[in-house]
Amino acid sequence: MSTIALRLARRVQATAVDIRAFSASTAVEKKRGTLGTVVSAAMTKSFPDFSKLDPIYDDVSDNTSIIELWKKQKAQELGSNISSASNIEAMVNKERNIVDPPANFFRKYPKQPAKINLEEVSNADDGMFWSEDLLIPFEQFGKLSKKTLVVKRTTQMTSKGKIPSMYAMVVVGNGMGSAGYGEGKSFEASKAVVMATRQAIKSMQHFPRYDDRTIYHDIEHKFKATKLLLWARRPGFGCRVSPVVHEICECIGIQDLAGKIHGSRNPMNVIKTVFGALQTQRVPDDLARARGLRLLDVYHTYYGNIKPTYVRK
Repeated sequence: MSTIALRLARRVQATAVDIRAFSASTAVEKKRGTLGTVVSAAMTKSFPDFSKLDPIYDDVSDNTSIIELWKKQKAQELGSNISSASNIEAMVNKERNIVDPPANFFRKYPKQPAKINLEEVSNADDGMFWSEDLLIPFEQFGKLSKKTLVVKRTTQMTSKGKIPSMYAMVVVGNGMGSAGYGEGKSFEASKAVVMATRQAIKSMQHFPRYDDRTIYHDIEHKFKATKLLLWARRPGFGCRVSPVVHEICECIGIQDLAGKIHGSRNPMNVIKTVFGALQTQRVPDDLARARGLRLLDVYHTYYGNIKPTYVRK
């Protein structure tokens, strides 16, 4: 039933046009006595042929019962003709237009390993465990580094009194350019940290790094009352930034960076400002596409002090 509904939805627009044309000509056709002919023609044009499977919208594995019925009908038609009966499947596929979808048509998600050691999946220190909803392979889960940057007690004021709870903010990264942050809230600090960690893993994103050690250019970014300045530095300079930004750089894998924070130094706003600032980087691919230059010339111009050969002085 779902297959028929899927394929019928593709013809809604065409059917609506046919219905308007049919309703306009119904009165005339009644007088001529050809109403039955018009109805049959409109129905034939509006509804597709459901006897043939569409490899794009129909999953062949979900229609195995229909295909088996077609094979039995074809075998009864052939009867005692053994030479034709041996190739019933090929004949049915050709007549009914049954085509298997390509191998890369369906998206493959990481699956849970067949045998999982609970000591490997869960960490006794922080209570973290791997599951499919984290959207990362099981092999990469153990390589992530976690930084718990904010843990504080909050209170909700109600008419019946105060409701205390714990708030946590965690940053997770693999040290190779990918990182994310998450927030969690629970009655216990440990549960809040676990919730924030799982949210941080799900929100991980990749940040471009120049030479896998620093940012591509200087950045100035503002988030609410926090203004952040980041400067790219030479190899061996180190991360001379605030402690919160330093922890984020370790998770991302940035080794050489200088920075300054103006305004509010609230750790929660600082973390969100850093992630927002790193998203605004313009990589050489974007510059080359915007200015009509070759990627090699962009690298020479901005990172090698060499002008392109075809640019006039």
